[in-house]
Amino acid sequence: MQKGKRKYRIVHESYLIEYLGITYPPGTWKTNVPLGKLKPIAGRALSEGELRYVSKPFVANADAVVVLKDKIVIIEAMVRHEPGALEDLIKYELLLRETPDYQQYSHLPIEKVLLTPLDLPFYSKLAARMGIKVVKYSPTWIWEYLHSYPRKEWRGKLSSVEFPEK
Repeated sequence: MQKGKRKYRIVHESYLIEYLGITYPPGTWKTNVPLGKLKPIAGRALSEGELRYVSKPFVANADAVVVLKDKIVIIEAMVRHEPGALEDLIKYELLLRETPDYQQYSHLPIEKVLLTPLDLPFYSKLAARMGIKVVKYSPTWIWEYLHSYPRKEWRGKLSSVEFPEK
């Protein structure tokens, strides 16, 4: 292995599934959920086969959607800082209401959650203004992973910046 090169490790999915498994009842959640309603092509609706073929690359995919009796929870997991995670949750909320598989739950309120092990004081306040709840979940193993990267990768962006209160 070259010096300075790090073996890529996929931890995002494990982190998310562990959190879902200890937080929500079995059968209430799905991961990598396609959201949105595809437009008709050439003036006609797509067949079921066509929908399966084209939906994944052309719709948004939420990290997780949880359907409970009293609400739907959309979760975006952010192990390392990823610009756009808050924006994604706003988009997912809009798209979920249009997603055929979730039409039967349209009467339920939607809760948007950013799941992260990072300390994000600036983003937490920004998220609150956007109606997004930040949940800090920090199992020991995720810190072992994060500490294999330079400090700037595991310290939340804007963590030293004061949030403007005006």
